[in-house]
Amino acid sequence: MNIGTEVTHFLNFHFRGTGAEGIEGFDRQLLDYFNSEFQPLVGQNPTTTIYAVPERIYKLKPQLYDCRYQYFGIVMKLDEHKLAHMKSILSRNGNNTFERYLSAMKQMRERISECYLVKIKVDLECLIALVLSCCHILDVLLLFFEGRLTPQEDQTCSIGFRELCTDMLLVQNQIPFFALQKIYDMLDLNRSQYPPLKDLCLSFFDEFLEFNHKVDPMHSNQIHHLLHLIHYHLLPTNYLLRQQGSKSPFLSHSLDPIYVSSPSKRPRTILPIPCARRLRDAGIKFKKKKTTGFSNITFHRGVLEIPYLHVDNYTEVLLRNLIAWEQCHPNVGAYFTGYGIFMDFIINTAEDVDILNRHGILEQTLGSEEEVASLFNGLSTNIFYSQHKNDFLPRVCQRLRLYCKGRINIWKANLINDYIGNPWAIISVVAAIVLLFLTAMQTFFSVLAYFRPP
Repeated sequence: MNIGTEVTHFLNFHFRGTGAEGIEGFDRQLLDYFNSEFQPLVGQNPTTTIYAVPERIYKLKPQLYDCRYQYFGIVMKLDEHKLAHMKSILSRNGNNTFERYLSAMKQMRERISECYLVKIKVDLECLIALVLSCCHILDVLLLFFEGRLTPQEDQTCSIGFRELCTDMLLVQNQIPFFALQKIYDMLDLNRSQYPPLKDLCLSFFDEFLEFNHKVDPMHSNQIHHLLHLIHYHLLPTNYLLRQQGSKSPFLSHSLDPIYVSSPSKRPRTILPIPCARRLRDAGIKFKKKKTTGFSNITFHRGVLEIPYLHVDNYTEVLLRNLIAWEQCHPNVGAYFTGYGIFMDFIINTAEDVDILNRHGILEQTLGSEEEVASLFNGLSTNIFYSQHKNDFLPRVCQRLRLYCKGRINIWKANLINDYIGNPWAIISVVAAIVLLFLTAMQTFFSVLAYFRPP
């Protein structure tokens, strides 16, 4: 039986019913089938790039790692939306057929299998699921680029733009970028009108993310998947790691060993720092960093500069999946892990959020300061942190702790908070000074009248 006959038989059998019950029932059956095929590896393959979120992290908030609207991957999730996007892709080039895409994926079967942390049998069902996911993603990207998909809603599947973007960036929802690239190349689009795939992806996600456009561009064959591409372009320029003993930049997408401190040296310990209210009481001033996005947090001469962050319903999902990606694939560094730990340190209560709000560092559309505090609380729970060469966290935390221990800084802060910061206290101090001055003047003239009577 050739591949075309296999595909026709498979699609005819599994798409006979269009009702939700048939699709849902098939999903459960197929999931059981795939679960029986998964066998955990003893050691991680060097080519592994797609993971399940570690259980220690996943169990805290599983709803933030599971797809809510659209599933992309090698486990079949059949729905009308994927079929609609696949039909749209096929209509772009009359020479291409679903079987042709499937044949291309079949030729990369071994390479696809090596991307996953667990051993998996990449059979016909896997390949069909992968082709459907690739067609879905590519059609969304192309429709957006052509102006036929608005940020408000994907008319094909009635899903909000942000929801779709978020589902594409879940750790457990990733597919190999080279699979996307292969089908994109097979579309044979006019290259003078359409950009490279990675640029097409960045323009799509640029609608709601603040990218660092100064970083060196990644080559397509260095990109593991969409989350990896976005993670790299959210990093600040000066965070790019460097290879040991090399002057060339160590890009975060490299598969070379990461920089690790010498075993003979005692690793720098990250000690907790006070929350925002206590930092303020110690005389530390908060300032919004001029640069946007997730740029480095700095502390210099009593001023703590933190980049602006807009907090909404999608912020926690994005942050936690970026952190989970770093926990799974250490070669990409630990920037967002450090950022999450730092924000967890300085935000304990709604009062801490209010302090950051008043300095323009945070702006939320969640509703209340309590909800924002709840978002950041626990970001560092069950997180392993391994210091990298350019990590800001240990240096900033150490300086903050030393500053808070300074007696002069505490006295100065108490003076400002107790007197200068209180208008009634200022009035009382001024009145006391005036009264003291008048008393001194009265005493002076009384003494003067005694020695020089009129």
